[in-house]
Amino acid sequence: MSRWPWLALALGVAPLAAMAQSNTLAPGQWQISVQTQAAGMPMPMAPVEVSQCLSEHDAQDPSKILGAVSSPEASNCVYADKGYEGANFHFSMQCSGTLALQAHGRFAFTATSLNGTIDATASIGGQPVELSNVVTAQRVGDCRTPG
Repeated sequence: MSRWPWLALALGVAPLAAMAQSNTLAPGQWQISVQTQAAGMPMPMAPVEVSQCLSEHDAQDPSKILGAVSSPEASNCVYADKGYEGANFHFSMQCSGTLALQAHGRFAFTATSLNGTIDATASIGGQPVELSNVVTAQRVGDCRTPG
């Protein structure tokens, strides 16, 4: 699998983890989409879409919205300059690892939705790549029971 979808998911997970201090997400089934555009590419990459069930416990930690889907290639992420302005969350972040990156983003959120952008510079194969990401998440109902 190419690195691009994993990079998009890594960028989507990081700001959600920082939102953990704000207990605003409702439990249930969530649909998450990350649309990435790399500088110099004529078209955006296909969106990465994930469906995730958030239990009542998980909803207290918005980083759980992407469950086990994350990228080990972007690790040790450190946040700086993060904060809330009403129902908006903003942050800056730096990660090391194979996909070392620097990013800043802004999200608007409610109990049932999240929308925002992340602008990042990633080091891919030692070369800097500029990335623009649009992240959306929507509660789509109760969690589906298996079977």
